Amino acid sequence: LENLFRPAAGADDAAYRRKLDALAAMIGRIAPDVLAVQEVGDPHALDDLVARLAGQWHTALSPDPDGRGIRVGLTDIERIRAFPAGTGPVRVQDDGESTTRMGRGALQARVTVDGTAIDFVTGHLKSKLLSFADNRFAPRDEGERARYAGYALALRTAEAITLRDHVTRMLDDGSSALVVL
Repeated sequence: LENLFRPAAGADDAAYRRKLDALAAMIGRIAPDVLAVQEVGDPHALDDLVARLAGQWHTALSPDPDGRGIRVGLTDIERIRAFPAGTGPVRVQDDGESTTRMGRGALQARVTVDGTAIDFVTGHLKSKLLSFADNRFAPRDEGERARYAGYALALRTAEAITLRDHVTRMLDDGSSALVVL
């Protein structure tokens, strides 16, 4: 959904409506039974999108947005956020700040269709867009750019490990079909 936020006061409401209409048209053409979304910034913006969709939709958003408020969504959810055992903290800032969990979190939902349980797992790994200390999107110098690119890569790797670990445990359990989104 690429940063789905309602427009700020005085912003371009027409562009927002066009974006929602285009998304709703695409979703209508695809006609999915389950839709996992990424980059929901404002829960009310998702409500605005759902209001444009035909049929009945049930939504749930991760309570674990990143620092900008971006999150993922599914229904009947189980949160996936903490790095698995053996995955150490990942440094994310020059000051030594580290994390032991996914930035946006991931979600798992189970849907039963004709008696068959299907699990859906959705996640949105750390963006390739770099952010720097003090909420900057531009580095002070190339050394800082290189360090923060490394931090972002390490975080994306740990997030991928977290999803892989979760999905592997689900497959080992063998209790349902599985779709990773």
